[in-house]
Amino acid sequence: MIVSLSIDEKQRPRREGIAVAASSGVIVGRVKKVAYGHMKVPKREVLSSDLEQEVTRLLNAIEAAVIEIETERDHLLQSSKHDSLPILDVHKMLLSDPELMKSARARIKDACINAEWALRQEMDAVKDVFNDMEDGYLRQRKDDIEQAGSRILKHLMDDQEFNHASSHASGDEPLIYVSHDFSPPDVVSLWRRGASGLIAEQGGADAHNIIIARGVGMPALVGASGIFDDIENGDILILDAEQGRWVLNPTDEEMASYQRFMQAVAVFRDSLQSFANQPSRSIDGHAMALMANVEFPEEVEVSDQIGIDGIGLYRTEFLFMEGSKMPDEEAQYSEYLRLVQSMRGKQVTMRLLDIGGDKMGLYRGILGREFGGSNPAMGLRGVRLLLSQPQWLETQIRAMVRASAEGPVKILVPMVTQASEIERVRDMVDACCHIVGVSEVAVGTMIEVPAAVMIADDLARVSDFFSIGTNDLMQYTLAADRTDEDVADLYEDSHPAIRKMIQMTVDAAKAAKIPVAVCGELAAHPQWTEAFLRMGMDSLSMSLNQVLTIRRQLSKSTYHEKE
Repeated sequence: MIVSLSIDEKQRPRREGIAVAASSGVIVGRVKKVAYGHMKVPKREVLSSDLEQEVTRLLNAIEAAVIEIETERDHLLQSSKHDSLPILDVHKMLLSDPELMKSARARIKDACINAEWALRQEMDAVKDVFNDMEDGYLRQRKDDIEQAGSRILKHLMDDQEFNHASSHASGDEPLIYVSHDFSPPDVVSLWRRGASGLIAEQGGADAHNIIIARGVGMPALVGASGIFDDIENGDILILDAEQGRWVLNPTDEEMASYQRFMQAVAVFRDSLQSFANQPSRSIDGHAMALMANVEFPEEVEVSDQIGIDGIGLYRTEFLFMEGSKMPDEEAQYSEYLRLVQSMRGKQVTMRLLDIGGDKMGLYRGILGREFGGSNPAMGLRGVRLLLSQPQWLETQIRAMVRASAEGPVKILVPMVTQASEIERVRDMVDACCHIVGVSEVAVGTMIEVPAAVMIADDLARVSDFFSIGTNDLMQYTLAADRTDEDVADLYEDSHPAIRKMIQMTVDAAKAAKIPVAVCGELAAHPQWTEAFLRMGMDSLSMSLNQVLTIRRQLSKSTYHEKE
């Protein structure tokens, strides 16, 4: 967005900083401070005769918060911004958890305290549990508790700041909202009301609020430590989500420089549109399909504007996050069928349920208990869990096989370390195909642990295709948790072991004459496009908003080694 802002004569001091994570885009606007993340919660004693009234206040606030999220969800469904729907669903689940109401109600009655203070205590107790967890990703999930609970607190306290801020999110000058934290519903609400950008002090690369911002296409920064106390309403702020940087009260020279930069970004994005619905080929005519990673069928509504070659990774676990228990066969079939039909004959690769590791919340719905291992990333997850629960695996496979009658479907098996795991899944797929009356459905291995790379020749003999999950492959190969800030510098794709692991996998696939793809984050890195092309990769799968960038890069790459 290109704007013209005047600089006050008595300009405040210039400052700049960086962020832990960013979305995309550049905004120059005026600051609007909102203290969403640091509300002062009142504590007061309540007479025994008024305790039921406090419980009712809490229940009404929870219901209002759920309705608010449902409203934002409906708005997203009506737009093309669907990436954020699963995040809102997670927060709705948290707000609807009967344990939250039960525990907070007990605090109100046992301590004779007001609903706000009881909820605040319960939120802090749950967050303490998350803080004690060893897994870095799980520790970050305490932010979800804070954000969901803050939505209830706003209703309890009749919070006017949010509504006041939202109502002023439009005008002649762009407004950039700055806070300690923004909940996902906050992000959606401000986006809906025309906010130009957001900056939060808290949050990391996997924070749900930044995922929401990316999904709706809003420039945003999270983890911008120290910015809140040093800014004032009306300050001029440059929000550079392309480079993860912010500049407060910039100089005239910086303003002019950023105006040129924003024009260049706009020109580049416009130029990408010429690659929409074009063949995915190298400059010397070699095809490498560019597919999309999706979480729910609504996302593919924008695929016609891009011209994707298919769905390379459908993460089915997001369907399971919509309820407190595993969806039955009909519910799954309905979703899978909708996705297959929306692709109108293009390939759809569906990954079997992959919970465990960073998706611990689904354990309760599947097993009726919490995960019991001390190291979730290396515990009962992926295909290991599925084979331990064959009734759940068979239900999902049947739904997928039934959907395959309406279009080409492949089934991808996660976290494989042994050929026998693929064989057992294939036996179940073949049996379901026979029952449903479908000729066959391809079964592939997701290569995401070093053990799978080392036995890739054996896996290729029992697989119909390979798909390389570079996120986990890098994490396990380098022994560096990608969500842990302390070792983030070690999680690096330039390490020579990563290229060797990928090449070994491709060689095994080619020897067995089966297709091989990349469905991890590296697929969206332009600097890897030509390398993947020359390795002999058959396809790359990435988020929808990266497809045109990679197609452009592919069109400039050569399949054969340059002389």
